Amino acid sequence: MCGAGPARLLARGRTDHSKYSLARCRACGQHFCAPTPTLAEIAGFYQGDYHAELRAPGATEKEFGAKFARYRDSVLQFVKSGRSLDIGTATGLFPSLLKQAGFEAEGIEFNPESARWGQQHYGVTIRTCALGKGGEARESYDLISMTDVLEHTEHPLRFLQGVRDYLKPGGFMLITFPDITSPESTYLRFWSRVLQRDWIWSCCHIPLHVWEFTAPTARVMFHKAGFDVAGLRRSQEPPADASGISSLLRLPLRLLNIPIVARLAGTQMEFVIRKR
Repeated sequence: MCGAGPARLLARGRTDHSKYSLARCRACGQHFCAPTPTLAEIAGFYQGDYHAELRAPGATEKEFGAKFARYRDSVLQFVKSGRSLDIGTATGLFPSLLKQAGFEAEGIEFNPESARWGQQHYGVTIRTCALGKGGEARESYDLISMTDVLEHTEHPLRFLQGVRDYLKPGGFMLITFPDITSPESTYLRFWSRVLQRDWIWSCCHIPLHVWEFTAPTARVMFHKAGFDVAGLRRSQEPPADASGISSLLRLPLRLLNIPIVARLAGTQMEFVIRKR
């Protein structure tokens, strides 16, 4: 991200992902997966039955309905209507919410089963080809969203620079991903090191997350890509089911579920950025 070489290894992947490590650049603080997964490996993570549990009536709404409604309300503070594109849309719930709000909404999803199901279920256009391969004109979108997507790309800075070309002048992007140095992540990393159990640091998602961000490294990346940060809010994802020692260790983290605490210290970062 910054062109520097030296990095510090922080943790190794678990089970079948043990060949990967999470590293942090000593120069700029950017966290990344080392070695970088190949494009073929990245694509392989999301094929087959990926998203299968969401391809049922009501399943996506149950899992993501409240979060995506919050995302919609967030972007409506900056852009009220126009043409929108959701990259990595899964089954298409978010563009369907934008469509209900008055947008000419579309999606891109590389899992063909999810794209097909979403088109049939929500009635929104979902393509399986990359941006620019479907005949889109440059500077044609008022809003482009990538919710929990950018951290999965091979090179997020270059990806953002490419996506920027398809935004109208002054257009907006909604980008969300977790903060690898959030209080939750820092707390779980501490206990994983004390107990020498890497699996406790559940906020570390390598290699599925090729990159892990903090608020400062994200802001630097957005600026390099030609964007200004228009808004940032935080939220806290519901905790995954846990048992045993993991359940006990997570007891103090319940404080993060209090709305005012989540807004200040939640793990999930929700950026609205504007094309310069």
